[in-house]
Amino acid sequence: MKKKYSTQLTKPLALFLVVVGCLFSLLVLRLLDLQLARGTYFRTKADGNRFYTKYLPAQRGVFLDRFSDPLVVNTPKYYVLEDGTSLYSPRIPVSHSEALEAMAENPDAVEFDIERHYLFPESLSHTQGYVGAVTAEDLEKNSSLSIASRIGKMGLERWFNAETSGQPGSVTYEINALGHKQRTVEKNPGIAGSDIATTLDPYLSEIAFRALGDQRGSVVIMDADTGAVLSLVSAPPFNSSTMSRTGVTVADEVVRKEQVASYFSNPLKPFFNRSISGVYPPGSVFKLLTALAGLEKGVVDRETTIIDEGVLDIGEYSYANWYFTQYGRVEGEINITRSIARSNDIFFYKTAGLIGPTGLAETAQLFGLGSRTGIELPGEAPGLVPTPEWKEQAVGEKWFLGNTFHMGIGQGDLLASPLQMASVIQALSKRGARCQPYLSLETTSEDGRQLVKRCTELGVKEDHLELVVEGMLDACSTGGTAFPFFPHNQVNRDTALDPYEQVTNGAIACKTGTSEYGGANQDGYRNTHGWFAVFFSQDTKMRTALQEEAQTFEESSQSLTATASATASGKTQQEESALVETLPIVVEKKTTAADYTIEELYHVWAQKVVHVDYPKNIVIITLVESDEAQPFKEGSRDAAPVAEKIYGWMSGSFFEE
Repeated sequence: MKKKYSTQLTKPLALFLVVVGCLFSLLVLRLLDLQLARGTYFRTKADGNRFYTKYLPAQRGVFLDRFSDPLVVNTPKYYVLEDGTSLYSPRIPVSHSEALEAMAENPDAVEFDIERHYLFPESLSHTQGYVGAVTAEDLEKNSSLSIASRIGKMGLERWFNAETSGQPGSVTYEINALGHKQRTVEKNPGIAGSDIATTLDPYLSEIAFRALGDQRGSVVIMDADTGAVLSLVSAPPFNSSTMSRTGVTVADEVVRKEQVASYFSNPLKPFFNRSISGVYPPGSVFKLLTALAGLEKGVVDRETTIIDEGVLDIGEYSYANWYFTQYGRVEGEINITRSIARSNDIFFYKTAGLIGPTGLAETAQLFGLGSRTGIELPGEAPGLVPTPEWKEQAVGEKWFLGNTFHMGIGQGDLLASPLQMASVIQALSKRGARCQPYLSLETTSEDGRQLVKRCTELGVKEDHLELVVEGMLDACSTGGTAFPFFPHNQVNRDTALDPYEQVTNGAIACKTGTSEYGGANQDGYRNTHGWFAVFFSQDTKMRTALQEEAQTFEESSQSLTATASATASGKTQQEESALVETLPIVVEKKTTAADYTIEELYHVWAQKVVHVDYPKNIVIITLVESDEAQPFKEGSRDAAPVAEKIYGWMSGSFFEE
């Protein structure tokens, strides 16, 4: 009996021990899993609950002008937290002074974002572009972006976004279970983006923008020797700062959003960069290439003349000269230089007919038309150089002689952007060496920078180029078509010199253009855009005027410093004001270009120019689009005065705004 009782007691005990052993084994295995296998994972999870990392906005690189001054600056936008210890406290936007007051009491109660403030927000809006919040499409394209990122949306900001973005900083807090900050554990300042040095002259750009006035269009200003772009202006503009910054108060933000909405709803398309994305028939400016093609192909020379009778009749079709259409007058016997000066259609109809469409297209393409220039901006259009093959494929029609005539005077299907036409004039001005337009500078050393020169000799005969330039000089002289420059060339032109030497000595070479587009109205007329192309050298007189202006500026600054010292020595505010009024104009630092008068811009520009290697030979292209008020824009009447104002300002002569 005793043996049986003992066996019954052992079985439950054994079962118990087995169960305990299994549980203990499971606990050990779980412990090993938690501590060894997945210890790092759970430690990270625990730290995630204990620590919180907040990412700080990246310090974006800025763009510098050709004088090494910033075109845009990063400015903080401050917020006061309703609860400085909470991770998710509502933020109230405040001014800089209000932020300083709050920080004096509690530094953790103030946060900030970094926003872009553009110093030339309208005149350089299309070139600089702007930054904005990422979209769903941006996040799909680039997985490295966060929803809080701000990226370049157009212009240089978009083209150089990778270089300027930088890496965000961070600050890590230890927090409690309620999500309140206990202490700051670590701070990481991040890495600032790279600054980008450009070829842009913002003062000249601002003047070009103001010279356009209320007209829609474009101004391109280029260094004729290198292809460096000084100005790339498109109108109407938008405000880059308005697009990139938010309002300090709720009311400010409402106003800003209304302004942004007006940009997008504006039928004049202020975001459209007419300088590089707009393509237009180049009109009579293209006659320069028709003349050069005729000379190169040997179908015309200096002695070739034609008789202008007002209208060229070819079978049942008639092709009129503009002079006959507008005034009922004819030129009579006319040669190649006179035809350029007078923009005679009959001469170029006949020359184009002799060259043929293939020869015209080859010359146009040689000078870069029909393809993108490669400038560092998104959205550049290639334009179009039509050929018989293109017409058959695109239109389904054969090429006719009339198509050749129209192409010869820059009409028909031929399309070019203002930048492309500036590149054409640059090549003519540099004796047949075409330089690729560019905006960014190449850094060569810590001591300085060197312009990137990408120039190619086109193989055009120099005597042919001289004939074309002679015609351009005549266009800007009495009897030509560019009447705004007649007085200048009458004084500064020496016809005893070769054409290029005349330009070097101060004469101006130019070409007007008026291009038709769209359908004809009830009277048979089409709307027209106005073109004007010009190149010149900053001669000794211009340089001397700049030197004198810079010297006056420096003397004025010294006098103002002396006045301030005298005031500090006991002069009253009224006495100081009286002294300042007797001094020459001294420009104080302003917030944006809009704060300057054109006279003040010249004062600042002069002191900048004399201290750098500023381009001597300049190309200017102006395009003015037709509008409701003036559907028939002309090169001489509407586009040339824009260039005249720019040239006059560079010479120290100020126009009325």
